[in-house]
Amino acid sequence: YNIVDTMVVGRYLGDDALAAVGATGSITYLFYTLCIGLSVGAGIIVAQYFGAGRQKALRSAVFNSALVTAIFGLLSVPAAKPILELLKVPDKLIGDSVAYMQIACGGTIAVAAYNWINAIMRALGDSKTPLIFLGAASLLNALLDLLFVVVFKFGIAGAAWATVLTQALSAISCIVYCFAVSGEIKLT
Repeated sequence: YNIVDTMVVGRYLGDDALAAVGATGSITYLFYTLCIGLSVGAGIIVAQYFGAGRQKALRSAVFNSALVTAIFGLLSVPAAKPILELLKVPDKLIGDSVAYMQIACGGTIAVAAYNWINAIMRALGDSKTPLIFLGAASLLNALLDLLFVVVFKFGIAGAAWATVLTQALSAISCIVYCFAVSGEIKLT
């Protein structure tokens, strides 16, 4: 997602916008990878309960892991500006960098949700379906980047919103699919 955002922003919005997105890359990646780590850990627990046939514990692990992941995703938003200031992002870039990172970090919940459900689905034996949803979301991200940045002229925020929306759509699609198809984790 970030590579596509960088390409579109650099080509259509110029060097300062490209630098603003670039200044946030490693930090947003840090938040994303922490969410991925939480998701992988949750997947291990879910796989153990699934393998042991402990349905009640499995449902509890799915719910609790979703809650922890959501809380972590929400905490990343207010951290954007202080972190970028700590990294001494230049004053002329800080506004765009903060805007992009806050939107992207707000979307961390979508990244966390996708990785969480991906880990759950893999733990239950389905690794193909989440990959299909991710591929479709990646293509949609490229199209929405162009639509929001080039056509609607939303600027750097448009690239961030395109990413967040496609990540959320991927997560929601996987969650709906998983809960509709899997008998192990149907909500009651």
